Amino acid sequence: MKKILQPYPTVAIIGRTNVGKSTVFNRLLGKGQSLVSNMPGTTRDYQYGECLWLGKKFLLIDTAGLDVESQKEVDVLAIKQAKKVLKQADLIIFMVNVKDGLLPQDKSFAQQIKKEKKPTILVANKADSERYFHQLGDFYKLGFDEIIAISGKTGAGTGDLLDSILEKLEKKIEKAEKKVKEKIKESPVLIRVSLLGKPNVGKSSLLNRIIGEERAIVSSLPHTTRDSQDVVIEYDSNDEKYFLTFVDTAGLVRRKKIKAKIDKESIEQSLKTLKKTDLCLFVIDAGRPVTAEDKHITSELMESNKSIIFVVNKWDLLEDKDEHSDKQFIQYLNGTFPYLTWAPIVFVSAKTGFKVDRLLEVVVEVFKNQHRELEQKQLDKFLEHLIRKRRPRRTHEKGKRSLFIHKIKQIKTAPLTFELVTDNAKSLDFTYRRYVQNELREKFDLIGCGIKLKISEPNRKKPHQT
Repeated sequence: MKKILQPYPTVAIIGRTNVGKSTVFNRLLGKGQSLVSNMPGTTRDYQYGECLWLGKKFLLIDTAGLDVESQKEVDVLAIKQAKKVLKQADLIIFMVNVKDGLLPQDKSFAQQIKKEKKPTILVANKADSERYFHQLGDFYKLGFDEIIAISGKTGAGTGDLLDSILEKLEKKIEKAEKKVKEKIKESPVLIRVSLLGKPNVGKSSLLNRIIGEERAIVSSLPHTTRDSQDVVIEYDSNDEKYFLTFVDTAGLVRRKKIKAKIDKESIEQSLKTLKKTDLCLFVIDAGRPVTAEDKHITSELMESNKSIIFVVNKWDLLEDKDEHSDKQFIQYLNGTFPYLTWAPIVFVSAKTGFKVDRLLEVVVEVFKNQHRELEQKQLDKFLEHLIRKRRPRRTHEKGKRSLFIHKIKQIKTAPLTFELVTDNAKSLDFTYRRYVQNELREKFDLIGCGIKLKISEPNRKKPHQT
């Protein structure tokens, strides 16, 4: 059983394209979470951010810029999504651009917002100097009780805006704080999961299926998802409660193949997001062959020592399947990614929901393995098994005499980190290090887990790390 966790009241920023919504969103959150560009329509998905002001929290939603005249698929979807946000929000920030003055599109959006009968603050953005304050008069024609002039660029006026938000949401925030305290008492486990893969393999569709609502824009256009998004669900597994935070990232491709600056920034954001997650779902389209881009992404994952689960999406669309198709596909992946044979493979369909629940169970299983603490007695026996099966050879010395391994010990969990103490750390070759990691996974059933291996010498303070 799963449900979305959204305890705090929500504040949605609504407005036409290029009025500065993402800049204000970042300013209010105090971090560069949403991508910002002077290109209209940069924000295509809406995303949440937790805003803290004077010790009080609320959720801020940055929506896509609305262009009612556009017939493009992605713009039509963005408008549909923004209307959905209007119905869900507890408070609406209707943003206009004071430099442009009052436009017909602003009047149209104002009418839509009034129909929802939600508390609304009209925010005149880009008031970067006092002369723009004299241009606020026309915006009173929109019929809202409160107008606050701000500058997302400089931060002027944003304190007044935050004060007004807290005043209007005071009771709902108090109720949310009480609910969160109750949740904390239950001591849930938080698992952060990132969805990675090439553009258009179905990451956003999979995220929507997991959380059970249309949160991320799903389109056939590559790079539709530009912002990394966080969605938290409460998940029960075998009478144990977990909080799973899913991050839907932009599709990753080789940097040299990316022409648009905004997409380059999105790729960098995805890689940055990767560092903050516990494990990664690497999504593959079952109907498309593995490419160099896929191998590039997996190399990034290997370098990060993250736990990995292969998710083969669109399995329902694969033609001529039989009872052996899944085994054949597993052999194909193992042959293509021989360095990732330890990663579990789950076949799913984001469209039909096929085995999506099984995927969540595998996520929990891998997370549990990440936090396994092995006894030293177990590791001592493991070292005997390791040496008996294959002795390490020196790589830099004449004759390649065998190295002596003194000890293996566990340093930490999440990620699982082990230290191998040997008489010459620099001489232990790369293939043997990989051998040790794979043997740890197989011997202790740590399938799917990223493992850091540190190589040190007796009395050496700074070990080499793999």
